[in-house]
Amino acid sequence: MSENWDFYALQVDGEPASIFLDLGMQSDAPHRALSHMAYVSLAMNQPRPDGLSSHEEFDALLKIEKAMQANLCAENVVYVGRNTSGGSRDFYFYTSAPESWQSKVARVLSVFDDYEYEADTREHAKWSTYFDFLLPGEIDRQRIENRRVCQALEQRGDALVAEREIDHWSYFDKPAAADAYLAEIVASGFVLRARSVSDEGELRHVVQAWRADVPSYRTIDAVTLPLFEAAARHGGRYDGWECPVEA
Repeated sequence: MSENWDFYALQVDGEPASIFLDLGMQSDAPHRALSHMAYVSLAMNQPRPDGLSSHEEFDALLKIEKAMQANLCAENVVYVGRNTSGGSRDFYFYTSAPESWQSKVARVLSVFDDYEYEADTREHAKWSTYFDFLLPGEIDRQRIENRRVCQALEQRGDALVAEREIDHWSYFDKPAAADAYLAEIVASGFVLRARSVSDEGELRHVVQAWRADVPSYRTIDAVTLPLFEAAARHGGRYDGWECPVEA
């Protein structure tokens, strides 16, 4: 288990959902020995009307999660994430000992006897639940990165209310692709800051552009996602943003 955990919102089976997962696990997964996905599906007692977790139940759910991590995770079990939706919180693990999973879960959750749950395992040598369900797609990953930059600004005393120049970087394989991207985003009010050529990778042609915006949690996705999509349309990659701190 790594220290790189984060969450994102999405739709699961047409319902609002929230996934919290170990993003750092991606770099060295799947673990060959941990070939079985093991899960605990917990029915929440006080879900919100939309099926997500409520503030009233936050402490109880956190206590259950910590108890499972402390008592289930070992050399042969790793916790990779959870999904909350439809009035249920589903915890996902990978294990090399599926035969003892249900009995171990029963012992841990016996002290939380006011909760109903299901626990089982499935053979998933390729970690399909982690890679195909829990991991965010590119758009959701950009949203996560946006939130992290806003958090970093806040930690430095930024109130996230002042408009200021925000710089954005995108990378392309050919000058023509960079030109087409720049022409598109200039029409949306962005201004070229610099063009350069990197010494590494296939996407060597760098476009650094800026526009004055407010870097807030509420607005930054609407600023960056059109750039992300425009870069992809021209065969490139949007690589994030930064701005000065406005205390």
